[in-house]
Amino acid sequence: MTGRVVLAEVSASAIDVDRLLALVERPDAGAISLFVGRVRDHDPQASGEVVALDYTAHPSATDLIGSIVTEALAEADRVGMVTVAAVHRIGRLTVGDAAFVVAAAAPHRREAFAACELVVERTKQRLPIWKQQFVADGSYSWSGL
Repeated sequence: MTGRVVLAEVSASAIDVDRLLALVERPDAGAISLFVGRVRDHDPQASGEVVALDYTAHPSATDLIGSIVTEALAEADRVGMVTVAAVHRIGRLTVGDAAFVVAAAAPHRREAFAACELVVERTKQRLPIWKQQFVADGSYSWSGL
């Protein structure tokens, strides 16, 4: 079995976490690590209670996410045993919505955890997506510019 990316996309649609889990499931996978990044009601960069986010992506993001996830998986999974699916949302999201989801399946938990974490970190570092945070008083701020 070789490690592989079964899905890496930027999407304006709600993320179906169960679909990502199903995509990485396989008979030899004793562990699935799941990261679900959700919109929260607070942020140190916000001036008050966060009520919504608007994610905007550079046109290259759709193509870049595949190479970012593939490179992170290759670095984390030196023996080729991990399967990964990752989706980052764009558009308007409200508190509680899933913004970024990564599922990683492997025969053992250590490999699943390591791959999941590195895919999350590399994607957050390199994917050209900007976040506009809206707070309850009507003001907003940008991050990731």
